[in-house]
Amino acid sequence: MTSQSARPPVRPSAVFLGADAGGSHSTVVIGSPTKILGRADGPGASMRPGGAAGSAAVLAETARRAAGQAGIELPGAAAVVGAAGAGRRQEQAELEAALVDAGVARRVRVLADGEVALTTAFARGPGVLVNAGTGSIAYARAPGGEIHRAGGYGWQLGDEGGGYWLGRRALDLAGRAQDGRGEGSTLLARLLGALGLQQFDDLVRWAATATPAQVAALAPHVLNAAREGEVVAQRAVDDAVQLIGGRGVLTDHPVDRLYRAVRALRIYEGTTEIQQLIIAAELLK
Repeated sequence: MTSQSARPPVRPSAVFLGADAGGSHSTVVIGSPTKILGRADGPGASMRPGGAAGSAAVLAETARRAAGQAGIELPGAAAVVGAAGAGRRQEQAELEAALVDAGVARRVRVLADGEVALTTAFARGPGVLVNAGTGSIAYARAPGGEIHRAGGYGWQLGDEGGGYWLGRRALDLAGRAQDGRGEGSTLLARLLGALGLQQFDDLVRWAATATPAQVAALAPHVLNAAREGEVVAQRAVDDAVQLIGGRGVLTDHPVDRLYRAVRALRIYEGTTEIQQLIIAAELLK
């Protein structure tokens, strides 16, 4: 008689995937609606017009690693993807089709990453969510169910206070300190060390070809300098907070009106908690 410990593991009859496709990194989790069996991280897979195939390729490779960890074969029954840059229906439909074609899941639903986070934090109730990753965006759901957004248009048009903005600010401060136009700081030394560079001219060459995700990856060095009491970095972080939190103040945007009407209940750091909830069955309805 086979002992219980020797029996093969029981696999869920329906396998679901949840994914966060950001500008700097992506995460895929796989399991049943109540239990996560595998997780994998990968490079950025944010959606851009005409870029569905590229985003799908990154997510598919990441999903295969998560599935391998869980001992599950793809495609899954369904997948929900919260993707930066997928706030419009055309981009959502293109990425959904590309993920089905890539064999990730038989049924795929793509949502804007901010909308997924809003649902995770407040279910179907009213609330305001400010999301700062590589970029930045604010989402609000009114008591009547209407969804409003501000920002989230990419680094060329905005994304104020997000990771790219803060990384770009660090480069600006380093340049100003280099030629005496700004206050001295340790930011230049921090950036050179983080990038494995020797001198300022090396940083100039690096910046000339850096992608938005690479620039955004400099943001933690500004945050670290601010935590350690460096005034220049603290001002940069303060400016970022004001830009993100001040959306709509001057124009009385619906997001700001709702923000004034509610209080912050929780601040999430990273995507772990969102990833554990994103595959909830209610998001697949």
